[in-house]
Amino acid sequence: MRAKGIPRARPGAGARAGDGFLAGAMMVARPPVELALTAALRRAARVRPEVFDRLGRFRDAAFLIAPSDLPVAFRLTPRAAGGRVTVVRRGDPEPCAARISGPLVELLGLFDGSLDADAAFFGRRIDVDGDTGAVVALHNALEAADMSLAELLGLPRFGRRLADLGLDAMLRAARRARPAEG
Repeated sequence: MRAKGIPRARPGAGARAGDGFLAGAMMVARPPVELALTAALRRAARVRPEVFDRLGRFRDAAFLIAPSDLPVAFRLTPRAAGGRVTVVRRGDPEPCAARISGPLVELLGLFDGSLDADAAFFGRRIDVDGDTGAVVALHNALEAADMSLAELLGLPRFGRRLADLGLDAMLRAARRARPAEG
């Protein structure tokens, strides 16, 4: 039984043919992804500890970041220096404070601040389930962090500027290539 207001992933949500194989392959390859994302999260906690204070009571909460175009999701547990990011199947049954889902390119834009969160939500480009307070706290923390995608990924300082230019160009191209929804 789950606590009221704590969403569980919707089994089969957005499932497509071939997702089973792709999900299996992504789950096998998850250790280096988890290691890199967890290291980046913990680095952010060392460099900008005040950002994690903005999470308030949601500091230890789990957030499920669920790209609708991938068969996996990312469970983010901020916890500052003890934070962790794990790769889970999209239908992960573990409860979380909030689930944020949408196309990967939109979710990345939310994390690096290149996408207006309100416009994405009200334009239905992202979906939010669960505790709205938790989502607002995460949004405020990300906004206060004011970190580029390269910084969030923990890329070395000497290559960040070039990486940010490349990542920004890729995100813009991916947004343009997305079919219009309506």
